[in-house]
Amino acid sequence: MDVNVDSLQKDDGYFVALPDSVWLMDNHKWALAAWLITMEKSGFAKYTLAHADYHWDDIYDMLESPEVQQRFLAANLYGVLEFIEEEHWIRYDSFIAPAVARGMFDTVHFFCKQDSGSDVGLPIQLLASTGVAQVIHQTPEEFASLHLTSPLIFDLCLDLFNKSTQFQQGDLWSDEEVLGFMNLVRPLIVDASAVTISLSFDCSGTADDTRHLAALVLPLIAAWRASARS
Repeated sequence: MDVNVDSLQKDDGYFVALPDSVWLMDNHKWALAAWLITMEKSGFAKYTLAHADYHWDDIYDMLESPEVQQRFLAANLYGVLEFIEEEHWIRYDSFIAPAVARGMFDTVHFFCKQDSGSDVGLPIQLLASTGVAQVIHQTPEEFASLHLTSPLIFDLCLDLFNKSTQFQQGDLWSDEEVLGFMNLVRPLIVDASAVTISLSFDCSGTADDTRHLAALVLPLIAAWRASARS
């Protein structure tokens, strides 16, 4: 694994490409860049997204700003990177909907623990205008058995494994629970065209908590991806 876990720290600009089409970042907003790069290299017209995260990350502010939306939809990769770097319209909680608006996905699968009442998932207006299907999974087993309609992108945020909702506070799943989840979704990770992983310092517990989760999860993903491609 080409990551020194002990050196990881909060860094909104941290975004690295690892072997076997794995992308690692701190701020989850960079996942959009990884997905767009993956799509441009592969030539596939559509992907299916599997999003495992404590949070839904379903915000779409551009819906109320059609001029900005049109500028974003017309942007090339470098233009999208400018949107991401600007961090106004695309942030750590608003990177999925812009990808949907650009036609990158046919289906989005969510496994999220955040209790948002009945207001969960992507805006209905966005789903209707793009024809994208949304599937909300209630259990890890259900999520792991998702039905693929296109090549898969697997997206994971380490704060999934933190039960605390307070910044820089950790109430982590046990190691056994984390590893149990990872083994359930292993086939998805292995088969995915790309895997994006957000460290999410501050949301995934203390800094030491985040590094602990990274030390558990990153070597597994690296080994599984490498083994499948050897």
